[in-house]
Amino acid sequence: MSKTPKVKICGIRKVDDLKICVEEGADFVGLNFVSTSPRLVSPKEAEILITYLYTSVPEFLRPKIVFLFYKSSTHYIEPILKNLHHDYVQYVSDDSLAPGESSPLYQTRDSRILSYRVRGNVNDESLHFLDSELLILDSYNSAAGGGTGESFPWEQVSEVKRPYLLAGGLHPENVAKALSQTGAYGVDVASGVESSPGIKDQELIRNFIRNAKRFSYNGN
Repeated sequence: MSKTPKVKICGIRKVDDLKICVEEGADFVGLNFVSTSPRLVSPKEAEILITYLYTSVPEFLRPKIVFLFYKSSTHYIEPILKNLHHDYVQYVSDDSLAPGESSPLYQTRDSRILSYRVRGNVNDESLHFLDSELLILDSYNSAAGGGTGESFPWEQVSEVKRPYLLAGGLHPENVAKALSQTGAYGVDVASGVESSPGIKDQELIRNFIRNAKRFSYNGN
């Protein structure tokens, strides 16, 4: 039986782009609350997107909502999590400002996603300290927590068996090859479906999701 990869489209800011994600069967959409990101959404903008999903999209078609934070204070994070519906919260694993395990803002193991920036070969043992059901394995950039469009050698994650979304430098033309080489649970894209930083290209979104979903792990 074939297994279809999961797809996360990150940095959604407009309802029209969200509609394409829904139409093409994206599994996750990321709303970016990182103040330095070109994909930053305000709480009000996020509310509009979330309202659309909950008033216009049947539950079985609704992608999971992921909130991204990086170098954000707990005073900033808390009201967003309290006032806006979400399914997951994404933190970068080496973010010194991320809430600690004792904080309710850190969420539970199955409702947080930890993003790890790969700088060499990793495997399940070396990633054991990352306490979340789902990981994101991304390229490392000291100046940003993600969304740089930079790739990393995929063979560095070839031994990772736990569920993760592969990120970093993905786009419609290379996503199937990335899945084939890594066997990743899914893929995560931001800049690879944009015409310029923070501006999504609907045709790229459509092609990315279709090319990822066309790939199946049994080769059929």
